[in-house]
Amino acid sequence: MKMKKENTLPWLATVALCLEILIFFIIYSIFDFPVFIGLPSTAVFVLAVVWLGFNKFVKRKYLKRHATEDDDNPADSNLQETNVELQNVTRVMRKQIYDLHNLFEVSINLTSILEPQQLLRSSMLSIIGQLRSNQAMVFLPGKKDPNFIYPIYAKGFSKQQWEQFSISLEDPLFKKFRKKMIAMNLREVDKGLLNEKWLKLIENGIRLIAPIIHKRQIKGIIALGQKMNQELFSQSEKEIFSLLTHFISVAFSNSILYQKMELSSITDKLTGLYNYRFFKKRLYDEMLRAKRYKHSLSLIFFDADNFKNYNDTLGHPAGDRALKKIAELVKSSIRKSDIAVRYGGEEFCIILPEEDIKAARIFGERLRKKIEDCQFFKEEVQPGGKLTVSLGEATYPEDAESMQDLIDKADAAMYQAKNLGKNRTCLYSENAT
Repeated sequence: MKMKKENTLPWLATVALCLEILIFFIIYSIFDFPVFIGLPSTAVFVLAVVWLGFNKFVKRKYLKRHATEDDDNPADSNLQETNVELQNVTRVMRKQIYDLHNLFEVSINLTSILEPQQLLRSSMLSIIGQLRSNQAMVFLPGKKDPNFIYPIYAKGFSKQQWEQFSISLEDPLFKKFRKKMIAMNLREVDKGLLNEKWLKLIENGIRLIAPIIHKRQIKGIIALGQKMNQELFSQSEKEIFSLLTHFISVAFSNSILYQKMELSSITDKLTGLYNYRFFKKRLYDEMLRAKRYKHSLSLIFFDADNFKNYNDTLGHPAGDRALKKIAELVKSSIRKSDIAVRYGGEEFCIILPEEDIKAARIFGERLRKKIEDCQFFKEEVQPGGKLTVSLGEATYPEDAESMQDLIDKADAAMYQAKNLGKNRTCLYSENAT
C-alpha cells in the first residue's frame, strides 16, 4: 500500500502543474489578466479541483477496503445477527422435518403389525431410537387381575427385578392421565401423587410415562428411561413421545380387534372350542410334524349319547347349555398343546400331539368318567338317567398313515363304541374288523 502512495502523488503533482499552466495560458490570452492575478487564481482553482478529486478517490478506496471489516457498523452487525438467527431456524426446521418423517414411517410400521408381541418389540425399538434412550418398559393388564398393570416387556432392565412389580389402574396418578392423555415427566409430578412404586421407577432411571389408550380407557403405560447423554427431555421430545404412544395405542387397538376377528373365524360361538375349519388345518400341521420328528399323534372323536332325545324333550336352549358344559369339561381336562374342537352338532374331537395309544386311552377314559359324573340340567330324561358320551380313538402311525385315514378310523371307533352300548371308549386297533 505504501508503494502505491509514492507513485500516485508525483503523478498528481505533474497533472496539477500541467493543468495550471494550461488554465493560466487560457486566462491570460482571453481575459488579458495581469500575471499577479492570473497565476494565483489559476493555482487556487487547480488545487481545489485536484483536492476534490483526490478526496473522492480516497473515500471510494477506503469504503471498498473496509466494507467487510467494519464490525462496529450497526447495519452490518444487524445483518450478521439476522443471518445467525436464520441459520438456527433452518437447523430447527430440518430437525423437525426429520422427526416428522421418522414419526410417519414409525406410524405406518406400527399400524401394520397385528401380532401383539411383535408390536411391543417394534414399539420399544422405535421409541428408544427416536428419543435416544436406552431403557423402556411396557405395562399392560395381567391375567390374574385386570385392574393391575404389569411390566410385560422391558428393554435395558433385568426381568427378574420386575417380576412381582404391579401398579393399580386406580392409582391417583392415572386420574391426571384421564384429564389430559399426554406424556408426563415423573420428576415434575406433584410428590403427593407418587407412591413407593413410582419412586422405585424414578430411582431406576424412568423419566417419562405416557398412557396406552383403548376405547378411551387407559389399558397400560409406556415408561421411558433417561437419555443416553444424560440431558433432560425437551418439550418437543415429550410431544414426540406422546405422539409415538398414541400411534402405539392405535396399533394396540387394531391388534386386539384383529385377534378377536381371527379368533371368531376359527372358534365355535356356542362352546368357545375351535371349529372344523381350524381343526383341518391344525391336524394337517400336526401330522406333518409327527412324520418329520417320528412321534405319535392321537385323535379322539366323541359324541353325546341320545342327544336328540335330550333336545326334543327339553328344547334346544337346554341342549345348548349341555353342549357348553361338555366343552367346559373338555377345556379343563386337556393340556396346552392339545386342540379341542366342536366338529359339528353334538360331536367333538381332540387332537393329542405326541400321545401314543396307551396315553390316549387313559385320557379318553378320564374324560368320559368326568362327563358321566357331572350333573346336567334334567338329565333324568335320558335313557339310564344320565347324559353320557361315547369315544373313539385312533393313533398315527399304528392305525393310520395319513390325516384323512386317521379321521376316518377315529370316527369308526366312535361308532363302534355306540354299537357296543354307548358310554364307553373304543380304540380302533382293538376293535378293527
